[in-house]
Amino acid sequence: MTDLEYMNDGMFTRFYPNTPAGEDAWREMAKRDGVAAVLTHETKAVIAQLKKAGYSVAKAKKPSQPTNDDALLAALGAI
Repeated sequence: MTDLEYMNDGMFTRFYPNTPAGEDAWREMAKRDGVAAVLTHETKAVIAQLKKAGYSVAKAKKPSQPTNDDALLAALGAI
C-alpha cells in the first residue's frame, strides 16, 4: 500500500495518507496551516523529497462515481 496519494485540483496538489507512516508525513506537511497541500508547480519537488525520505507516493485514482454534495447532505438530513 502506498504511504501517500495525491490529487491535483488545478491550483493545488493535495496529499492524502494511506498508512500510519503516511499519516506521520501528512501531519508534518500540515503543521503550518492544517492541510497537506502545495501549489501545483511544487508537486514534483515535494514528491521527490517524500520519496527521498522513504515514503511511497502515487497519484490518486479518480472516484469511479461522481460525487454529489447535495445528495450526501440530503442523506445526512442536513438539507
